[in-house]
Amino acid sequence: MGSEERARTINRSLEMDNGDHARSWVEGPVLKVDCKAEGLMSLLRTIEDLMACLKVAEEITDVED
Repeated sequence: MGSEERARTINRSLEMDNGDHARSWVEGPVLKVDCKAEGLMSLLRTIEDLMACLKVAEEITDVED
């Protein structure tokens, strides 16, 4: 289980790449993301990019814990 501080750190990492396609925020220890796209394949690419960035951010914050 993560902490609110870790969720906020990960969110700050994601916010840099969110652009117009995603919005992320933290509620307690939970990171929430809202994605939008013009089509299904575009949405899939947005989610794949987001997941790749999330994986790196989680690995980096795991090292800091």
